Amino acid sequence: MAATMSCRERLHRAFHCEPTDRLPVRLWGVDPMFPRADETWKPLYELCERYDLDQLRGWSPVLEDDLPPTPTRSEERDGPRPHLREIATTIEAPAGPLTQLYDAPRDGSPGYVRKHFIETVEDAHRWLSLPVRRPRLNPESYFDLQRRSGDSAMLMVGIGEAMYAVEAQMGSETFGFWLMDERELLRELIDRAYADIEHVVKQCLAAGVGDCYGWVGPELCIPPLASPRDFREFCFDYDKRLIDLIHDAGKLVWVHCHGDMNPVLEDFIEMGVDCLNPIEPPPIGKLTLSEAKQRCAGRMCLDGGVQNGDFQLLEPPQMVRRVEEVIAEGKPGGGFILCPTSDPGTWPTLSDRIIENHIAFVETAMRLARYD
Repeated sequence: MAATMSCRERLHRAFHCEPTDRLPVRLWGVDPMFPRADETWKPLYELCERYDLDQLRGWSPVLEDDLPPTPTRSEERDGPRPHLREIATTIEAPAGPLTQLYDAPRDGSPGYVRKHFIETVEDAHRWLSLPVRRPRLNPESYFDLQRRSGDSAMLMVGIGEAMYAVEAQMGSETFGFWLMDERELLRELIDRAYADIEHVVKQCLAAGVGDCYGWVGPELCIPPLASPRDFREFCFDYDKRLIDLIHDAGKLVWVHCHGDMNPVLEDFIEMGVDCLNPIEPPPIGKLTLSEAKQRCAGRMCLDGGVQNGDFQLLEPPQMVRRVEEVIAEGKPGGGFILCPTSDPGTWPTLSDRIIENHIAFVETAMRLARYD
């Protein structure tokens, strides 16, 4: 295809598994329109601009609510170890307080929840006692972003996922036990979360915002923690309803799911996902990119292919070979977007090795990107 496409057209066509002028190439989370203050990211923004990399630019719905906020208080203090800060958050639900303890590394590394809001059946009922909120969408910032972006990006509305919204409040250990012991209560919690998300999505669709809609989290309900049956009951049955609404409005769907796609790949296809990210090769998953593409057979685009950790662990010549291998598997026949499996925010700052490997990633990708 001789004509050069805009980013927006290229990604639209890739999502539909249609021919494109070149392989779409993107650095997830690296957008020169919204640069971080961290100077170590500057070379990555320069790569995006120099090579006109593809942008899947996110927008989060802006919601306005007339109800008074639920009383919530947070306290920051020394954590259980010297390198940690502890952030204690308490929500005063009508049925009783809910408390979360979050440990934040002082160097800016990703933190973790040490105590979740929901750890008992009593906590779950307290969570369900929170008032139902039906906020109004204010789409003004979306249309401003649309004007600024033009065709230089595909705009994605970031929305929640019902199972993930619940699991985030209880953690994987409690969630795993409750898949066995408290399935009805889990379903009640997820029903509540889904209704909140559906309310927002319907308003977004009515306002005409977004080229596509995207969410994260299904990896928390796949093997080995959960069974394929659990995935169908607690992800598929909810997410497909959203996907049908989104497709009926003429929009596309992007889903982020880490882990082994072997037992659930066809479920994502059946529920109607247009683009699945990040497609992790063995040993993280059991499917090679070639195998995943063969099973998708043009019914779903794949986005990803290069492990985030490779940018820290490989030497640049090794990264060149890795990208060459991934492109050889993913490029033929289209329906593939080359992208790291996560954004660089997993590191507090970017080392010289990480930057060098991003340069190797982009330069190799663009050398091989063109379709003949």
